Amino acid sequence: MLIEVVSAGPGCSICQRAIKLVKQVAEEVPQIEVQEIHVVDHFERLQELNIFSAGAILINGKTEFVTVPTFNKLRERVDELLHHENHSQDQRSH
Repeated sequence: MLIEVVSAGPGCSICQRAIKLVKQVAEEVPQIEVQEIHVVDHFERLQELNIFSAGAILINGKTEFVTVPTFNKLRERVDELLHHENHSQDQRSH
């Protein structure tokens, strides 16, 4: 599972809070890969996704949060998506 955090750079306190939050969840869930995506470097992609705020969080390429969620909300969403991924894999293996 890839979680991307939209960042305006190291001076952005919202971005840093979002990155810290995602890393906390990643410590509990080993399947998570965390990437920081910079607004300037990924401007066109972010425009296509209608993301106009730093601190937004994408999971597996889809916008999940446009503002920094609570730890519990992010963790719940990760658990839902992992459950769905595992269920899909089980379906394919039968």
